[in-house]
Amino acid sequence: MAVLGVDVAGEQLYRMTLRNSGSTPQTLAERLGWPVEQVVTGLAKLDALGLVEVDGDEVRTASPDQAVERLIATETRRLASVSAQLESARATLPSLMAEHWAAQAPQGRPVTVEAVEGGDVSGLIRALSATSEGDLMWIRPDQWRFTAGQEIDTWVKHLVASGRRSRAIYPARVFEEAPDVVRGRAEVGEHVRVLAEVPSRVAIMGTSAVLVPEMWGKNTGRRLVVRQPAIIAAFTMLFEALWERAMAIPGLDGPVQTDDRSNDRRLLLDQLANGAKDEQIARTLGISLRTVRRRIADILDELGVNSRFQAGVEAVRRGWV
Repeated sequence: MAVLGVDVAGEQLYRMTLRNSGSTPQTLAERLGWPVEQVVTGLAKLDALGLVEVDGDEVRTASPDQAVERLIATETRRLASVSAQLESARATLPSLMAEHWAAQAPQGRPVTVEAVEGGDVSGLIRALSATSEGDLMWIRPDQWRFTAGQEIDTWVKHLVASGRRSRAIYPARVFEEAPDVVRGRAEVGEHVRVLAEVPSRVAIMGTSAVLVPEMWGKNTGRRLVVRQPAIIAAFTMLFEALWERAMAIPGLDGPVQTDDRSNDRRLLLDQLANGAKDEQIARTLGISLRTVRRRIADILDELGVNSRFQAGVEAVRRGWV
């Protein structure tokens, strides 16, 4: 019970009170062979946790299921809060890295940003990647819907085959809309991961350039090509933060399994942990509302619980999230 704030001696005392509810501290001390002062101190800690109730010279305990379950729920909420704070801290990394690199860049030199409107997007990608060094990194929310995206896929396969390392992050709905796109890249050796959703289109060409839409998360037909090291580093940090949160998909050596249970489960639990409603989950994962509710019911059944809150507690205990 150490994880709940009860040390070894405290757990020993608690178990003794469970077997001797209604006893006095003196009686408990005699049965444990401890000094009365040690028992009194230990009971005060257990009382503060709500595991026992000390009323004068009488020590009472209720059924432990409610008391221990309450402590588990409290600890789960605390861990969720800490996790949220850590994610918030992680979100500051891109801006911190940008300032770090900006401080080291030569002063007095303007930042060059090229604005490209329309034109041959795949040709632009080919030119930028061919003259770059380092990893190719892609955040791809919807490129499979466009002809240029398909042409870029072909070019990336060529680059990976020639020895370039390429990594791509897709939203989960790609499993429903375009599994062949993921399969094609993975089969030639690209490293592919998925998130419930991704923020915007981004293409990072090693340490040479970044290609982003003019409006973050929107397709206006205009793109920005940035070659400033500080900005490239900031986008690289953003990609790495998303990459760490994302899941590697199965099937890197064969067809992608679009119904993989562990992927479905983790994506769904991630959405539930963020407080998303069923309708929002359906939109994010690109599945029907009926499918969302069926999968949630399946998870509750698999965990042997009756509520979503209990599912969160049990999923944390099992290490699923």
